[in-house]
Amino acid sequence: MLKKYSSPLKGFTIVELLVAISIIGILSSIVYANFGEARKASRDDVRKTSLKELQLAIEFYKAQNDRYPDAGCGVAAGTYAEASATCVDYISGLIPDYIPALPRDPNSENDAGVGFMYRTNASGSDYKLMVKDAIEVKFTVAGDEYANGTNDSNTYAVYSAGGVSW
Repeated sequence: MLKKYSSPLKGFTIVELLVAISIIGILSSIVYANFGEARKASRDDVRKTSLKELQLAIEFYKAQNDRYPDAGCGVAAGTYAEASATCVDYISGLIPDYIPALPRDPNSENDAGVGFMYRTNASGSDYKLMVKDAIEVKFTVAGDEYANGTNDSNTYAVYSAGGVSW
């Protein structure tokens, strides 16, 4: 008669499982950190795209009305209207004829002094539109299309010739 030998149990030891879980944890934290930078860069791209869309809407408004639109939110000419939770219409007269909705900063819409800001003079001959202190990764440098004229690398801006120094 043949004797049956029982085979040893098949599976992983606790040490092998702990090593595998540790490696997966380390790799996932590296991937998460890389995706975080990509999300920041994409928010910066959204800011630039929104600025360009607003600039086109503002220039179209001027072509039809012979002046740039006034700042909204009840601010006086020569001061900045800020996009915030309490001020959605920071540029008067653009919605809905020139743009469906005014953009807001994708990351800091409730921070005072941060995000989209618009200013025009009393005659409506000049304007400056900024995304102030909101840039996360893609900072501006001298000569950049979105440099704001004040050497602040943390702000994107578009403006008319007279609005550069505001």
